[in-house]
Amino acid sequence: MIARIQEKYNQLNMNVLKITKMKYFNEIYAAALALVTILGWKFSSVAGMIIMILLGTAALILTKDLKYVIPNCIYFIFMFSEGFASDSFPIPVLVFGGIFAILILFFSFKDGIRLKRMKSLIGLAGLAITTILPIIWCRAPKGNEVFYFLFFGNLGYLLLYMIMTNGIKENGIDLLAVSMSFLVIILTCECAFKVYELKMKWSDTPILAMWYYLGWGLCNEAGILLCLALPFVFYLLGKQEKISGMIYQNFKIIFGIVGIILTTSRGAYLFGFIEIGILYLCLFFVSKKARVYQNVFMIYFLLCLIGVVCLKEPLSAVIEKVIENVFTLGFDDNGRKEIWNLAYQHWKESPLTKIFGPGMICEIQNIETAMGYQDSPLVFHSTFFETLVAGGLVGVLFLIIHFIQKYRNLKKCNLLFFITIGIGLIIVDIYGFIDNSYHMYYYMLPLMVIMGAVDSSIFVEKEPLSLEAESL
Repeated sequence: MIARIQEKYNQLNMNVLKITKMKYFNEIYAAALALVTILGWKFSSVAGMIIMILLGTAALILTKDLKYVIPNCIYFIFMFSEGFASDSFPIPVLVFGGIFAILILFFSFKDGIRLKRMKSLIGLAGLAITTILPIIWCRAPKGNEVFYFLFFGNLGYLLLYMIMTNGIKENGIDLLAVSMSFLVIILTCECAFKVYELKMKWSDTPILAMWYYLGWGLCNEAGILLCLALPFVFYLLGKQEKISGMIYQNFKIIFGIVGIILTTSRGAYLFGFIEIGILYLCLFFVSKKARVYQNVFMIYFLLCLIGVVCLKEPLSAVIEKVIENVFTLGFDDNGRKEIWNLAYQHWKESPLTKIFGPGMICEIQNIETAMGYQDSPLVFHSTFFETLVAGGLVGVLFLIIHFIQKYRNLKKCNLLFFITIGIGLIIVDIYGFIDNSYHMYYYMLPLMVIMGAVDSSIFVEKEPLSLEAESL
């Protein structure tokens, strides 16, 4: 009986894997999950998260490969349309999520821990350890003990990276790229829905003057994530051989440009448009069909010029407002110097805090959050200062190691992927030194999936047959 069930299961597994090899499977699969995410965010976060977990569970059981839960892991957090209090997180999500987590751990580690795949382990493990250490001397005010879980955030991100690198059995680069391209659609739709909602309430407020929460984060944090996701669309654009495919990917880029504008984030305007300009130029040289791409780009450029002429007045208003936000208001630090100075003051309190950091919750203030004004650990709006506070000089050292490993591993991928995603990550890392990126869950979770997919795919390509020998 058991043997028969096993035979049926193996046959089903083979049939499902055949379906995944179909030409447009990745696009259809990621698009469907993106739609679930958008509808969940808009109408019911709890229902959306449960559906996403169940779909991920089915995909994992049917394929036995974490490659097919890449979009589930990336999209899940973007269904939070409003914050959940620590004592009221939906029980059904916890139950189904717990079952899903057990399955993921089983399929990832049933053959042992594959250390050879984890090329970014040292940097990430170092960040995790140095973030935890200050819990010994950093104390949360009475009543705010829940903040202690923040010390273990980087440990959780490390675990996700280990899970993905061990659990992805096939090359997951293409599904990763398609999943990230639909993250552009998700973020733009969420920003558009929120702006429309606010415009109905405050019709006199200009769209580009709005500042709003999306539930899982702020509008400027959506800008950072758009800058992270858009390079994957350029990678897909560079792979296209037909004009129709190039037009399709360009529509995603246009969608992303609209999303960047709707974030009303000065940083996203500055870094996002620089990123887009550089990537369009780079594809002249590294796209798979360079001549076809160049011809399409010229047609695209001419159509944009015609659009500018036909829509001169509204476009001029938008461009003027964007320029005003970046250059007129733009280089005002918006209080960052004071925040960075506060981080520096906490860091220099003692030799111990200089070496290992004062801890992520060293400064707690009553500030506006997605759930109103609450006591909350201050975020220092800088990768450097956030790391300096979280782990001191040792933490900064491991951050440098992490950057080296991240870009070194990326270089092992094909040239098109290395150029497009490498440029994107460099720009986002620079952006992160003046805004929230590292140590923030909405950024770190997608980043760990990206790094896990990249590192595992490098190994799968080079040594696809020697999995048993590397298991511990």
